[in-house]
Amino acid sequence: MQHDPSSAGTPQPSISRTTRAVAVGFALVSVIGIGGGIVGRFVKETTATRARAEGLAERREAASLPPEVTVESPAAYEYNPFFSITGILDPVQEAELGFTVAGRLASIEVTLGQRVEAGDVLAVLDRRSISAQSAVVGAAVEAVNAQVAMARDRLQRAQALHARGATTDADLEAARQQLALAEAQLAQATAQTRVVSSDGSNHILRAPYAGTVTRVPNGVGNVVMPGAALFRVEDLSALVLRTGITERALNRIMVGDSVSLELFPNVRGAVRAFARSLDTVGRRAPVEIDFPNPEGVLVGHQLVKGQVHSTRAIPTMRISGTAVRADSTVLVVGADSKLEARRVEAIVEADGAGIVLFGLTPADRVVVRPTPDLAPGRVVRIAGAPRGAR
Repeated sequence: MQHDPSSAGTPQPSISRTTRAVAVGFALVSVIGIGGGIVGRFVKETTATRARAEGLAERREAASLPPEVTVESPAAYEYNPFFSITGILDPVQEAELGFTVAGRLASIEVTLGQRVEAGDVLAVLDRRSISAQSAVVGAAVEAVNAQVAMARDRLQRAQALHARGATTDADLEAARQQLALAEAQLAQATAQTRVVSSDGSNHILRAPYAGTVTRVPNGVGNVVMPGAALFRVEDLSALVLRTGITERALNRIMVGDSVSLELFPNVRGAVRAFARSLDTVGRRAPVEIDFPNPEGVLVGHQLVKGQVHSTRAIPTMRISGTAVRADSTVLVVGADSKLEARRVEAIVEADGAGIVLFGLTPADRVVVRPTPDLAPGRVVRIAGAPRGAR
C-alpha cells in the first residue's frame, strides 16, 4: 500500500476554545438534568411514602376509635291520630223471611231489587185449605153450641126435679158436669176458629219494614215448609261497618269520631259504638260505624277500607322515620356514649316522619340511621363532635 508523502507531515486542526466550552456546558446541563430528575423522583416517592404512612396512621387511629353516628333530639309535636280499618258494610236492617205455616206458594208479589214499604205483601200461599178448615171449624162450633143448649136444658129439669125430691143429688151433679163439659168443648171450638183465622193471615207474607228485596223464590207452585227462608229484605238507607280495632287504637277512639272510606271519598261515617274488650283470637276490640246512604252510593255487604280520624290532638315526639327499627326500638346515645335500645310506640307517616307516642324525651339523642353493626352497649362517637368529646 502506498502513502501520500504530501500528507505525512500535515498537522490536525485544533479544537477551538468556544467549541470546548459549549461541550462542557452541554455536559453540565445533562448532568444537572439527570440529577434534577433523580431528585424530583426521590421527592415524589418520599411524599407518596409519607402520605401512605399518614393514611395508614389515620386508618389505624380510626379503627381504634368508636364508630361515628348522626343523632337528633325528638321534637314536640301535636298529633291528630288516625288508624286504618277494614270491614264489611252491612245493611242497618236485614231479615230472611218465610211463612210460619206449610202450604203451596200461590203468588209472588215482588221482584228482585224492588223497593217495598212496611206491610207490603211479598207472597201468598194457597188459601183453599184454609177455607175448608174454616167451614169445618164453623160447623163444629155450631154443633157444640147445640150441645151446650141441651146440657143447660137438662140441668134446669134436674134442678126442678131435685127441688121436688124426685131425683138424687148425684143426678143433679151429673147434669152440672155435662153442662161444664159442653161449655169447655165450645171454648175449644171457638179457639180453633181463631187458630184457623190466624193461619189464614199467616198465608200472607208481608215486609216487616221498608227496604229493598234482595232475594226472591224462583216461582210459584212449590210447597214450602214453616220457617223456610224465601225472601230477603234489606234496609240500605244506612249501612253499618262492623270491624275490630287494636288495643292501641282502642285507647284513642271515641263515639262520634269521623270515618272516611277509600272508595267513597265523599261519604263520611261516624263511630256509633265500641266495646273495651279484646277477642281471645285476634286480640281486637269490636267497633260499629254508621254510614248514611240516602243516595244509594254504598253497596251492601261490600268489603271496604277506611280511616278513623280523631280531632283530639295528643302530645307526641317527632323524629326521622329511619330511626325506628323493625323491632319497634330506637338507639339512644347515653351520657357515657354507649348505645341503649329504647322501645317506642311509633307511627311512620308517608312523609318519612316518625311520630313517637311514648318512649322518648326531648333530651334523648336518637341515632338517625342505625346500621346492623350497632348494638346496645357499644360506645359510639357523635358526628361533628370534637374528638374526645362525648
